[in-house]
Amino acid sequence: MTDHDPAGLPPSGLTPADVPPSGLTPADLPPTARRLLAAAQDILAERGYAELTITAISQVSGVNRALVSYYFGGKAGLLAALVETLFLNPDVGYVEEIRSGRAGEDRADAFLAWQERVSANDRTNRMLYELLPHALREPEVRARFADEYRTYREVDGACLSGAPRELTEEELDALAAVSIAVVEGLGIQRALDPSGFDHERAWRMWRDVVGAYLLLPER
Repeated sequence: MTDHDPAGLPPSGLTPADVPPSGLTPADLPPTARRLLAAAQDILAERGYAELTITAISQVSGVNRALVSYYFGGKAGLLAALVETLFLNPDVGYVEEIRSGRAGEDRADAFLAWQERVSANDRTNRMLYELLPHALREPEVRARFADEYRTYREVDGACLSGAPRELTEEELDALAAVSIAVVEGLGIQRALDPSGFDHERAWRMWRDVVGAYLLLPER
């Protein structure tokens, strides 16, 4: 799909896009679509889901509101794109680089360090917690979240498979699920009680527990 004047209407004769396919990254989108997505992320993180309207996205991005349907198929498609890109944050690094660029104990250790950064990233956590309640009520968004969690477990399991303790695929999947729950649970507590919750200490405890289970060297 080619890009065009970001303030204008889509070319005549073109129909709205389908919901973006799974595996989306911002780099896959034309510049105007990236502006819309970035505006939606800002609104979600700073104002909350209630303020995430097509009008607000248009105002923040400076892009004609009709282009939300053109690029994303409507608000549901834009929400799906938000889910896809939730943890693609340069501030914490990219887990795929860890999976493909590290090996053995180093890969598992680097992955746990990445998870700690994700759990402490307040902006990402705010977006996640704003989206999750609506995912249970909106089938397209719910399906995309389910797909993403399956992908997270697969990638996380691959990263943890480099640890000295050998685990079956089923055990790795279960460990990845627990690990994701810890990341998000600690993030929730940090968001709810930023001055009273000791996120760093809680994470060290989790790192000691999972490290001992995986036979990783003590830190």
